[in-house]
Amino acid sequence: MIFWMLPDSGLETSEVMEGFLKDFCQQHPDIELDVQVINRRTLWNKIFTLKHDIGKEGCPDLIAFPHYWTSILATAKLLEPLQKFDKDITVSHVLDPLRPHCFLNDTEEIYSFPWWLDITALHYREDHLKAVTSKPEEALSTWQGMLDVCKELRNYFNDVDDYYPVQNSDWRGSLSHRCVLPCLWSKGAFLFSKDLEQSGLSMPAFQEGMQSFIDLALKGYMPILRERSSIGNISAGKSSLIITRRQNISMFEGAQFKVQTLPIPKTGAQSVNYLGGINLGILRKSQESEAAYKLLKWLAQPEKQIAYAAKIEAFPSYDGAFENFLIASPERVKKYTNIISSARTLPNHIVTGAVMEIMANVMGAISSAILMRKYTPELLTQELKKADRDVQEILRLYKD
Repeated sequence: MIFWMLPDSGLETSEVMEGFLKDFCQQHPDIELDVQVINRRTLWNKIFTLKHDIGKEGCPDLIAFPHYWTSILATAKLLEPLQKFDKDITVSHVLDPLRPHCFLNDTEEIYSFPWWLDITALHYREDHLKAVTSKPEEALSTWQGMLDVCKELRNYFNDVDDYYPVQNSDWRGSLSHRCVLPCLWSKGAFLFSKDLEQSGLSMPAFQEGMQSFIDLALKGYMPILRERSSIGNISAGKSSLIITRRQNISMFEGAQFKVQTLPIPKTGAQSVNYLGGINLGILRKSQESEAAYKLLKWLAQPEKQIAYAAKIEAFPSYDGAFENFLIASPERVKKYTNIISSARTLPNHIVTGAVMEIMANVMGAISSAILMRKYTPELLTQELKKADRDVQEILRLYKD
């Protein structure tokens, strides 16, 4: 059985999974398991060729993918409905925000099951912030306030080599098209309307939200297109803040400094945090579908979700498991209660995956322009106009 998964633990993913799946392999010695780690962009490209390879050697049996891909994978007839393996399967215990992402949009057919989730948050070094502000929570409640803090931090640590106020959490070192979402939503912007009539990329609020996030790199407060953590590393004292979708609590355990966690600073009327999940689905006509479903059920067990979430700095997706995971750490409850209450997910729609890929391309182009010192607000307008046309065409195609 072949299991395609994303690099949840970076370069250590294969090693982490080998240890994590040891019990499953001992319980099912008849199942020969081959875990293959594939990054998100490669997986997106591969799913469109899978329909031609279904049933052939080398095809995956179980796939892990972003929660908002469920509808497009089901519509493309790449996934088996999970009721095929268990007619009584239910997602009633899945956290409310992720529950709709298990279905083919507007149907009762369950095509995927949530495995784990993450939530954007702002983490900061308490010792660093004390040097520049007496009220860090107040200062970091707005985006402009955070930029002002970054300016003060840059001046304070001016003599520290490779220092950047904000560590870049994107694995490619680009501007993250997922971390920018809270900046857009806080402004009242959207990717596309619910009725699929309108792209939101041409809205003034959209460009304003984008510019807010871009300013982190443009003003030299966050490194871009550099090897991850090679510069601006918060643990090494080369950075003071990090915006990330992982909880990052155990990452700082044993450190000689305290890390505080806050909601993403608001660019508009309110703070909005992004909640995203990774779901599991079984490839249509898989020769090992029964084995794949056994692994899916095993991974989805509450205790397994809690154990795996702890390993990768994420959260379990089961309601009870999520609550137990929070309750197990009073610090975690304190940090994430407000963040979770304002969290929002991307819609489970067949167009969402394609629109997010367009967003990734925009952020990549902007990152390159900043690096080459060719960025202007007019360039952002131009890139968003092109992207807006692409999104509008995708919406038109799917409505037709």
